Amino acid sequence: MTTIIGVESTEGCVIVSDSRVVADGKVYNHPNMVKAIQNGNYVIGGAGDYRALQVVLHGWTPPLVTTKAKQNLYEFVINKVAPSLKTTLTEAGIEFTKSSDDDSSKFELSLLVGINGKIFEIDSDFSVAMNKDGLYGIGSGGDYALGALYAGVGAIEAMEVAAINNNGTAAPFHVFEQYVK
Repeated sequence: MTTIIGVESTEGCVIVSDSRVVADGKVYNHPNMVKAIQNGNYVIGGAGDYRALQVVLHGWTPPLVTTKAKQNLYEFVINKVAPSLKTTLTEAGIEFTKSSDDDSSKFELSLLVGINGKIFEIDSDFSVAMNKDGLYGIGSGGDYALGALYAGVGAIEAMEVAAINNNGTAAPFHVFEQYVK
């Protein structure tokens, strides 16, 4: 249970995460249990399988963003970032396919990755997407926050809307800004 939003503009991007972690019916809220971080030239926020997210946030070394990579960041994320994520998760023993046909045991991980002020959404199958409107929302409260963003409220207000409507979302909210370089 999570809400992560991203807002991209011509100046850069902001990624905002909530603080509540819900696992197996238990609620956790501790400053060390984050769902978004800044890692070098990257801002990364995620929702879904929390163990996988921990590996991404605390065990992944993202590829270096070169001058050539900045020329086509979308292609760079498809060809370098997504495969690097998959390799790190595989090496950490994360299972992408579960043995059950039950949808609740299906591997789910959604990431918002900011690079050089641009946001990329990476899904469980490591596909990469971008939104021309520059608005993103993932996690159990993502749709509420995204609707609020489209209605014209700011990022923190959108997170507050998600927290009111989704019991998996709670303050404090963590804001990561990144500017185009």
